[in-house]
Amino acid sequence: MTTLVFMFPGQSSRYPGMLGKLARLHRRAGEVLAFASDALGRDLRAHYSEDNPAAFERNVDVQLGVFVGNHMMLSALQAEGVDAELSLGLSLGEYNHLVHIGALEFTEALRLVQARGEAYDAGPRGQMASVQPIDLEALEEVVEQVRARGLGVLEIVNLNSPRQHVISGDAAAVEAAVAVLEDEHFVVPTIIERQVPMHSSLFEPVGAALRPHLQRARFRAPHRPYLPNRRGEFVAAPTPADFVELLAAHVHTPVLWRKSIDRVAERHPGAVFVEVGAKQVLHNLLDRKWHSRPKFATDNREDPAGHLASVIAALRQHMPRGPLPSAAQEASWTS
Repeated sequence: MTTLVFMFPGQSSRYPGMLGKLARLHRRAGEVLAFASDALGRDLRAHYSEDNPAAFERNVDVQLGVFVGNHMMLSALQAEGVDAELSLGLSLGEYNHLVHIGALEFTEALRLVQARGEAYDAGPRGQMASVQPIDLEALEEVVEQVRARGLGVLEIVNLNSPRQHVISGDAAAVEAAVAVLEDEHFVVPTIIERQVPMHSSLFEPVGAALRPHLQRARFRAPHRPYLPNRRGEFVAAPTPADFVELLAAHVHTPVLWRKSIDRVAERHPGAVFVEVGAKQVLHNLLDRKWHSRPKFATDNREDPAGHLASVIAALRQHMPRGPLPSAAQEASWTS
């Protein structure tokens, strides 16, 4: 049996002008952007325009831009009758997952993402680097080798696929690991963050700063399964306390994306994976050597409108027969 699975990307899935481009793709996406602007008291279309070089200068703006962009794309799909039985989100994308499964209203999640970004901006400094292709065992050896030099915190914080990972920690330690990987393993890592050492133990104070905001949030019983990054396992009947604990720890502990995808594939052999947001990062992680499953990316830089139309047409063929989710469930962004 076919099961559509929406994947919501994280902070790396962004580019200048993306919100304006998404707003032009579909009326519903434009309505989401206007609604988010009103809720935050900011002109998001103007801030994230291609003409603003500082659009993603602060981490709070990175998080808000990606979160809103992901939801704009989701709303466009739902408006065209395409929805998924399951979803999951990478890092920041978990907040889009929470909205999709009904655990948070869009406005509530928007405020939490803003608080999360502000906490990140006020947190300790460090770096992150994406590393591929390398298996986990070899990368662990490099991390231990660099740690022995006493350059500070260095941790593997994203286990994204069998051959793609992210390291995070103090700048000197990350830079030393990058040099070892280049010189001894012929891997060319990419520094993806020069300020914020996300998901490393350095960020434990940030998780503590976010916790009061999470405790005040109005979490609801979800109507779809919850699959948090922190565990990489489905959580049955999550309570508000579960959401608070998992999302607070999520800030300073590893993202178990590979494990999460493996669990979905095990439980749903007919899974069709759909990346919902900007770029094609999660789509590209699913190579044939890992999971040879049907996959789609909703974004395309060269022909966005034509590409999205073709993806929607293809996904409709995979939709289960029967009634769509209720309008009350899928219009929660207006709450």
